Amino acid sequence: MQKRLSFIALLIVLTVPVLGEAASKSKSLPALPFEQYFAGKRGDRDVLKFNDFSGKIKAHRIKKLLRSGPILGDRVLLQNNTAVYFPEGYIVSATAQFEKWRPKRGIKVDHVASSHDIEINPDYGLVKSIDNQLGQVCAEIPSQTPETILQLRKRTDGLISLVKKTQGRFDHIIGQPSETIEVTSALSPSYLSSDHKIQAIASRCI
Repeated sequence: MQKRLSFIALLIVLTVPVLGEAASKSKSLPALPFEQYFAGKRGDRDVLKFNDFSGKIKAHRIKKLLRSGPILGDRVLLQNNTAVYFPEGYIVSATAQFEKWRPKRGIKVDHVASSHDIEINPDYGLVKSIDNQLGQVCAEIPSQTPETILQLRKRTDGLISLVKKTQGRFDHIIGQPSETIEVTSALSPSYLSSDHKIQAIASRCI
């Protein structure tokens, strides 16, 4: 398993252009949201920042490679279920999803049949720190369904985040309402969403 993950980490480096300014790009830039929490949970100091070179992502942190259009390997899912995107070799966005309930270890999402198959997600408590992690709301975005809430948040260090709140996917099994919260963070509106309307609103927040 370790050899396979090491190969994946090497593949990340080889499938993106190696630009010569990695150190200067990542200097004094903010860490990905919630990275300090997960580093403490792991018991290490491995904290990824925006504009870090993708080669800095250690093999043991990679859960799987994700596909961005036709390209495989310019996006990875970390073990803490944060998707990190680096189209030109440097991290430009991070997307994390928080659900109150999660499948128990060894049970796939599509195999969840009853409340016995799921458990409380201990990381869901992070949603209480959204104001601190992501800053204050700078814009509300109209959605097409009443069950979906879209917000843009901005921090003083320039980080902007798109927060999407939807109905919990296991609510029908548990029999009580909950929220699934998806957070995409970036330093540029163009990496928050492919929706030009959202990009325009985010640009006005800066």
